[in-house]
Amino acid sequence: MDPRLLALCVGNFVIGTGAMIVTGMLNDIAADFALSAATAGQLISVFAIATCVGAPLFATLGSRIDRRLLLAGALLIYGAMHLAAALAPSFAMLMAIRFVTAIGAAIYTPQAAATLPLLVDARTRGRAISFVFLGWSVASVVGVPLGTFISSTLGWRVSMGLVGGLSLLVSMAVWRALPAGLQVAPVGRKAWAAVLRHKPIMLVVTTTMIQSAGMFTMFTYIAPLMRDRFGISGGALSLMFLAYGICGVTGNVMAAARMDRVTPSRIVQVALTTSLAAMLLWPLAGWHVGALVALFMLWGVGGFATNSAQQARLVLLGPDQAAASISLNSSSIYLGQALGAMAGAAIYTVAGPDALHWGAALLIALGLAISQRARALGCHWTPRSA
Repeated sequence: MDPRLLALCVGNFVIGTGAMIVTGMLNDIAADFALSAATAGQLISVFAIATCVGAPLFATLGSRIDRRLLLAGALLIYGAMHLAAALAPSFAMLMAIRFVTAIGAAIYTPQAAATLPLLVDARTRGRAISFVFLGWSVASVVGVPLGTFISSTLGWRVSMGLVGGLSLLVSMAVWRALPAGLQVAPVGRKAWAAVLRHKPIMLVVTTTMIQSAGMFTMFTYIAPLMRDRFGISGGALSLMFLAYGICGVTGNVMAAARMDRVTPSRIVQVALTTSLAAMLLWPLAGWHVGALVALFMLWGVGGFATNSAQQARLVLLGPDQAAASISLNSSSIYLGQALGAMAGAAIYTVAGPDALHWGAALLIALGLAISQRARALGCHWTPRSA
């Protein structure tokens, strides 16, 4: 196993854990600050919005910085801000800290993917991208359930502190694993113009945004939903996240194994269809706890396979534009999270938790349609300059 790829994968594990951990401890944060679940859920929105804006911004500002310094520095910021969050005296301060924390995520995940063409050849690039992005899936298996359990037993501040300490350790590991002198092509006005004019790339990015919005319409409020609708919280909720994460890793591993044999667009189609099926069948969850667990796991299989396949898809469509297109795609993931969290809050408040899956299904179906359009257009796309 290439230690460079392993270090980048573990870095994504830390980033994914820090990004998603708030979902599992939303009830605890809301109770600590005497807030509603919908209000506390805006922690996810502010993190997502900051990362959405920061990903393309730092793709430009950081394109001339050595990859080792950029990626290790991003994890250093991430760790320091999680330690600060553990000590936040008020919800307003916690919101501000989460906004700054997002800088680390905005830099790390897209720029780790953009660095891969400097480390591996074209034949194995798809598998490498999927492997590095596997860290996010593993975060859902280990990081989020463990963080949820620690939050419910020792408090959410302890969970934040552990993520902070781990981030600092992984920052050192990335610094040691990556060689000095790795540089990507500068990302300036010309690079952004090429991406924005590339219709298949922009349709893929739009698919990512809408899929993410569909997922987080429901996922943001899954903790209060499980508590209010099914009476599941604490350790039982951690086990639900564990089941979800295991299936997420399984879906990602299956996608990675086929990424260089089956087109990434085909993998996206299968993953989105799987997620859509879980949302449409969600009413069956009320029949039996076994049905609930099965649907939760089905949802997990599709959710994380989509993201890694989308990254590989963008590199395939425009290798020379990867630094810009992947950062824009990462931005769209977080924009989708913000929109999904806002949509979920509105649905939760107006129609109740039982309506969340219908909103999610509508968005996922729209994402599937746009993805199919991108797939058809990409088969015969010719750049203007050709």
